[in-house]
Amino acid sequence: MHNSDSRIQLESQSTFLELDPKNGGSILDYRSETGGKTFHWMRPAGDKGLLGDILDLSCFPLFPFSSRIRKGVFQFHGKEYRLPLNFLPEKHTIHGHGWRASWKLKDHSSDRATLEYHHLPDEWPWSYEALQYFSLEGENLSVELDLRNTSESPMPAGFGLHPYFVRTPRSRVTAECERIWINDDEVMPLRLDPLPTDRNIKEGLMPEVGFIDNTFTGWNRKAKIEWPEWNAEMLMESDAPLDFLVMYAPLNEDFFCVEPVSNVTDAFNMMDRGEAGHGTTVLEAGQSLKSPVSYTHLRAHETREDRGRGGRGGKKKGG
Repeated sequence: MHNSDSRIQLESQSTFLELDPKNGGSILDYRSETGGKTFHWMRPAGDKGLLGDILDLSCFPLFPFSSRIRKGVFQFHGKEYRLPLNFLPEKHTIHGHGWRASWKLKDHSSDRATLEYHHLPDEWPWSYEALQYFSLEGENLSVELDLRNTSESPMPAGFGLHPYFVRTPRSRVTAECERIWINDDEVMPLRLDPLPTDRNIKEGLMPEVGFIDNTFTGWNRKAKIEWPEWNAEMLMESDAPLDFLVMYAPLNEDFFCVEPVSNVTDAFNMMDRGEAGHGTTVLEAGQSLKSPVSYTHLRAHETREDRGRGGRGGKKKGG
């Protein structure tokens, strides 16, 4: 393992994982190096990311919920809570605290590291502990998420990962899903529909088809990501409660996102209204929520020239 300032590099065989605990407990790069060539399994951090821009990195964690809460306001156990709007000029609170927080390195070895974040009560009146366990085994990566309610009262909860992948003209995502949330112009849910022809992720969804920012339900917790130009293929797998898949592919950018998450958009308010399918977990005092996410390479890739770190996208978060 190599450290540079607060950054950490893990290594297994010819594969490297770079982490930045202080900038959202994020991944800066996940790459393999063979024969003098480099393959980035996730989009590498750009210049802005290396200077602290969380939207220009490889991956960041979502704690203690994923996606948006409408106008930052939700009801829980008969009480109203108001959260700061944390992604202006957006009108809704997004992704909780972990992605904007400074994490600490808890322990590490050459191919493993654990990052931790402790939240103290504020507008979110519950304290909690969030952990990320990273491990490399050859080219394959595992990230285990762990969220524990350290307060003395029940807490609504969710989590997820927000990885960015390199976008090519033929890149494709395939996953067994049943339905899709259709959103309004503010990416808030309108209705749950069967998979439309242009968003049929079961048949393979290409980021190049147009703007995508949707949550898929009925997911079997497996997603295949392919780059045919490079003969490269990756399988992303998770366990319950990461039961939902978000795909985000903005126009005119060089990345797309495939996010395993445990709750849908505005889940806490859905739960309060008595609606099904929200994905919220209510953690009692001292209870934990855990799930691994693995990235396994199914097909040997053709090496290619290093793309470098400049010119990255990330102007709009979405997802």
